[in-house]
Amino acid sequence: MIGKASIIAPDSSHWSLWLDAMRSPKPDVRQRAESLHLRLMDQGRVPLLSWHHLEELLGGKDDACAADRVASLQAMPFMAWLRLPPAQKGLGSIVDIFAAEVMAVCEGHSDLAAVRDHARQLLLMTGNGRQAIGEHGWVWEAIRPDIHSRQDHVTAVASLGSMQMFDKTQTVGALSKMYIANPATIRAKLSGIHQQAFQRALRGTDGDEVKARAIADAFIERTIAMGPASGSTVRDLLVSTLTGQGVDEAEIRDECVVGDLIRLGYFRSLLRVAAEVTGRSFASLKHVSMNLIPSFAIEEAIQAHRQPREKLPGSDLHDRHLAVLAAYCDVLYVDRRMSEDLLRVRRKEPGIDALMGDVRKASDFEMLLEKP
Repeated sequence: MIGKASIIAPDSSHWSLWLDAMRSPKPDVRQRAESLHLRLMDQGRVPLLSWHHLEELLGGKDDACAADRVASLQAMPFMAWLRLPPAQKGLGSIVDIFAAEVMAVCEGHSDLAAVRDHARQLLLMTGNGRQAIGEHGWVWEAIRPDIHSRQDHVTAVASLGSMQMFDKTQTVGALSKMYIANPATIRAKLSGIHQQAFQRALRGTDGDEVKARAIADAFIERTIAMGPASGSTVRDLLVSTLTGQGVDEAEIRDECVVGDLIRLGYFRSLLRVAAEVTGRSFASLKHVSMNLIPSFAIEEAIQAHRQPREKLPGSDLHDRHLAVLAAYCDVLYVDRRMSEDLLRVRRKEPGIDALMGDVRKASDFEMLLEKP
């Protein structure tokens, strides 16, 4: 809470329903949407906006709709948003949340709740809509092509991010005893991986074979580029891959489980990004433990406990990022699927449960109001 106000975080669908209703041709719908902000303020409820919301709000193909949404946001007299100082403009994303949490650890906070509380103080801004997203609508018109170009990347991450290409439960020592296959075997294996990637990409693109094949082709190209150099061993490949992500060679011991090192490498790659965002050196951040970073813990818990998905759209990735806001607002509004995912997390991870505020389902923008 800020003072006596509650910070509420609608998901992207709630924001879009609300903003679009403000331009509805139906007078009663338009009136209810236009009056919602005042009614929220009367209840002491402040809506929160992040980059992930805006990316989805502006990601459609309708230029007029995107412009209307920007204008409606700019006209809001009071809202909350994420921004990591010293930035003077722009909306914060999961990257900024992670960076703020890393800064909190560096400043001596040593448990998840304390890290979250300090990061919240760093991140949370309030003001009017123009202070949140800027004075000029043309900026967002200009950035829409970049948002569109990112959509295939986001879909690829959502579709292929959890692909299992080998047994991660093996130790470094056991894996190092294996041999790199001959070129013919590698080609056959890559063909199988391509087919697996293509099938998963179909689930992310709603059956669009052209897009799915492009995603699978790009994935194989990256896999080949990361392949072993001539004459190298399996251990050489492991070491070069992991050290490239920031794992020290001394940390790659025979008894280490490969999956644990991949997790550490991923976390260290996030620390590299945090170093860029905060202006600190990567070396000064390497001591930060992943066990102290709330956003990392929440996203991992969702990945571990969420329901199986038939479809794997890019919006899943946005939803996971937005779910982290459960630790940074008083009420997070989600759809039915994410509500069930977070309920599973709360049941199975008491420590994560303690970090999060209220989580509610909502199917309409007026459900953002507290019931009498």
